[in-house]
Amino acid sequence: MRSALPRFTLGLLWLGLVSSVSSAAPKVGVLLKGRSAFWSGVEKGAVETGQQLGVDVVVKSPQSESDISVQIQLLNALAAQGTNAIVIAPINKEALAVPIASIAVKGVKIVVIDTPLTGNAAPVFIGTDHSAAGEAAGKLLASLVADTDEVSFLKHAQSSGATTQREVGALAAFRAVHPNSIVHGDIYASVEMGAEPEKAQLLLTQHPATKAILASGTPGTLAMLKVIQDRKLAGAMKLVGFGFNLNPDVAAALESGAMSGWIAQLPKEIGAKGVAAAASLLKGEDVPAVVHTDFVVITKDNLKDPKVQALLAL
Repeated sequence: MRSALPRFTLGLLWLGLVSSVSSAAPKVGVLLKGRSAFWSGVEKGAVETGQQLGVDVVVKSPQSESDISVQIQLLNALAAQGTNAIVIAPINKEALAVPIASIAVKGVKIVVIDTPLTGNAAPVFIGTDHSAAGEAAGKLLASLVADTDEVSFLKHAQSSGATTQREVGALAAFRAVHPNSIVHGDIYASVEMGAEPEKAQLLLTQHPATKAILASGTPGTLAMLKVIQDRKLAGAMKLVGFGFNLNPDVAAALESGAMSGWIAQLPKEIGAKGVAAAASLLKGEDVPAVVHTDFVVITKDNLKDPKVQALLAL
């Protein structure tokens, strides 16, 4: 007579396997644009929130923020690995629209962060309100110059939807105050990695009458700050730039007057809210179509505010 023990034991093992599979944590892929400090902040927020919510977060990113083809390859790889949801910061709002839509129709939940997509490929967008941030920068820039002063925009990159929104918003706000001012906007700082210092120098060479500059991206802002300092133009040349959180160099520049304004995004919040939205979608919960994260306008006037100083530690 055969013992029933092996069959019973096998049954327990099978039940345990089924239980393990059914209780496996949902897998959320987070696909970023690159590997700069900004995206490290987004990753940190995403991973920490995944741990809090019991979600398995896998983060991927191309080496360069201009490598659209690699980002598409990483997107397809995440989908092929059985990812339940993907949180993506698209490098290009047009080029990524179709690949993302193709994955969404297979049942993968999609959350777009930082840069909205063209069309309706993703039901949820989370990120800074770049138009509002641009308007805030444009108003600040307008307060620094007279009607006859020339100003220049050191733009980020033509393929960047987020910074383009900032530039459009900033120009509209500036023009509302100074409709007849000369505004130069023909130079892009980040046409290639590491080109920002050269482009910052080029701006001052081509537009020597410039009295104030708005830089729409972090690399361009920091490059322009260094050029202004190296040329001993700090204070005479006004600079408003975009970045994230706060770092000691920028704080010192604001204190000394080398920089007049720093529009700070909060990348950790973007990553956290992106993963939280993905987790909610996987549970069948409703998520708002647009969730804006905060930005902070930092000047010398509010630099010592405790909430602003807290950004140094992030």
